Amino acid sequence: MRSLVKIAIRMLSITILLGIYSHVYSQTDTVEFINESTKILCPLNNGNISSSQISSLEISGPSDKIWFASYSINGEPSQNMNNGLGINIGTFDFEISFINDTESLKEFNVRIEKAWLEDGTQLEINEDERTRELTVYPLTKPSIENFEDKIKINSEVDYTAIIGMSSQYSLELPNDATQINYETEIVGINKYINFRVKWQAAAGITTFKSIEKSGFGCNSDTIYSNIDLKSAFSIDLGEDQNICSSETATLKPTIDLNSEYSYLWSTGETTETIVVNKSGEYELTVTDQRDKQEITESISVTIHDAPEINIDDVIMMNGAPIQINIEKEGCTYLWSTGETTSEIEISSPGDYSVMITSEYGCSNSKSFTVKDQSTLFTLNLPNIVHMCAQETMTLSPYTDIDQTYTYLWSTGSTERIIEINSEGVYTLTATDPNGYSQTANSQIYYHSKPIVDLGDDFILWDGESKQLDAKNTGASYKWSTLETSQLITVNSGGDLWVNVIDEYGCANSDTVNIDYRDGEKFRIELGEDRSICQGDSVLIVPQILGHPSNPLTYNWIDENNNESEIYLKTEGNYILEVTDNLGNIESAEINITVFPIPIVNLGEDIIDFPNIELELNANIDEVSYNWSTGEISKSIKIENTGTYWINVVNEAQCSASDTIYVKFLNDYPFVGLPKAFTPNGDTHNDLIFVIGIDIGKIDLKIYSREGKKVFETTDINQGWDGKYNGQKQAMDNYYYDLDITYTNGVTRKKAGKFALIR
Repeated sequence: MRSLVKIAIRMLSITILLGIYSHVYSQTDTVEFINESTKILCPLNNGNISSSQISSLEISGPSDKIWFASYSINGEPSQNMNNGLGINIGTFDFEISFINDTESLKEFNVRIEKAWLEDGTQLEINEDERTRELTVYPLTKPSIENFEDKIKINSEVDYTAIIGMSSQYSLELPNDATQINYETEIVGINKYINFRVKWQAAAGITTFKSIEKSGFGCNSDTIYSNIDLKSAFSIDLGEDQNICSSETATLKPTIDLNSEYSYLWSTGETTETIVVNKSGEYELTVTDQRDKQEITESISVTIHDAPEINIDDVIMMNGAPIQINIEKEGCTYLWSTGETTSEIEISSPGDYSVMITSEYGCSNSKSFTVKDQSTLFTLNLPNIVHMCAQETMTLSPYTDIDQTYTYLWSTGSTERIIEINSEGVYTLTATDPNGYSQTANSQIYYHSKPIVDLGDDFILWDGESKQLDAKNTGASYKWSTLETSQLITVNSGGDLWVNVIDEYGCANSDTVNIDYRDGEKFRIELGEDRSICQGDSVLIVPQILGHPSNPLTYNWIDENNNESEIYLKTEGNYILEVTDNLGNIESAEINITVFPIPIVNLGEDIIDFPNIELELNANIDEVSYNWSTGEISKSIKIENTGTYWINVVNEAQCSASDTIYVKFLNDYPFVGLPKAFTPNGDTHNDLIFVIGIDIGKIDLKIYSREGKKVFETTDINQGWDGKYNGQKQAMDNYYYDLDITYTNGVTRKKAGKFALIR
């Protein structure tokens, strides 16, 4: 029988099963795994361990000595094999299983960390067989919808189990409970198991178990759920309620079983919850619509009035203390003085308040003033003041008795007069020489200035008018035209402004400029004067500004053309005259400048040119050049048969081109060096070689810009690596001389340059 040892490893719940087996192997003092496991395991669950959850790894070591070994999993701290006990056989069977609570396959790396003998001598570990990789399926996570832990006996309840699309589901019920249907539905990556359970007639605690088996044959954790089967539901309306007259009570039952219920209150209401504001006994009858079982419960609600406080708003005193008593049975008290008795003594004038609370928490409060008849004065501030944005004002109090006062504003100022620039409530407390104080408030409102926008400046053509709106309905208006209405109509030019004053006296203004085109009914825009190259043409499309009466008639003077658009290709001034349907005539003028095109001539085609280098010259100055070879100089040198062209562009951006065909005698394939190479060590284009075909022999010499020879070879397969005497050469242009002998014995000389780029 195999012995199983459970080992806890930090950060992972991993169970390791160890057993000892005898096998016949050729043993040495080297420790190593001796079998290769490619098995994918099921994860551990809360059931019994099955063979699909176990992988066996055999490790070999000395067969004639007691030896020890430690291992780690996924780099975690190492553990001793066999619970730290020595191993006295040559082959040790290492059985292991894992929990994988992720949602995907998980790799586990089992590594032999150390091996040693009883005396501490270290044993060699075979690096090639030191580790094993194991793959573990994820632990499935089934769930149950509509689960209730309290159910009525004999009831039928629908449940839905949610499992993986490829999983299987099993359910264990008590003997007296019955599963009466079972349907499956796949939605997305999940399978929904819909089933109904008919629960037994006996009340008590029973058990509901379910388990999922994945498509890989792995079981999930078993779900154990206790269910309390009850013969009847119960209602709880809570404790009787005492509320104050200004409050309401919300009555709602708590029912311990989930079902379909109907409700009937003694008020006649049939909703689950009711709100009441009257004293009385409220009774609720609840009926279970599934089996018509009825339960009745009641609750008492009592409405209490807040206690009255009989104190005058103003109490006069004549230099002597006064007693105030507001005693009510069962009440508590809190005075503004901090006292909590029903009766207090007041010895100085001032403002006071008291709050009284009944035994049911119903409160009432009262504020009152105590004044000394011999030292009374009045204090006044303006009640409400309206201000406009960015304005400031001063607040100054009025007192009816001329004496010395001390002042304290809510801003912290102790001056009699303060300056303000923001809205809010400003409170002033003035105190006379006898210590009697009066308080007054001013509410200051700040208002934004009205928004006045007459729009952008605009044009009025001869005979047109436009209505302007200052908006801000209800305000007063003053226009620069002396008009006072919100809307005015304008039919002349110049700067026009309006000043708007709103209901709070806040003012703002705006100005608009009107460009009145007197004698001009509309305008023609032909754009800026244009320039073209000889032989080209330009399309002129007129733009009509203003509001002419359509249709329009076009006349290009001296051109005998009545179209609205025209192509122009000769130099000169052109005038367009447009007439609208009312006979109004307007005109516009545009100038066209024509620039000559450059003349380029490469000459006649050249046939059977001797096999030497040939120079092609554009024979024109003050232009830019673009050859078919990519060169941009005035002339180029060629040595191969082919068709060559050039395109030139002068300062006016006028262009011309010419093409020439050149055929060389005894034309030979191209041989030479590339135009650049990049010796940066990336194994791409790190060397520069002679390239070409039909090459018999070469003699290549490479020079720096200063004329120093940095490389020489006669081997066509040898390239330069950009170094001289082992030192990297600078990024620059380098020059070469090349002697070529073709395979047919013909010789040629070439010279050129290339770029070294790093």
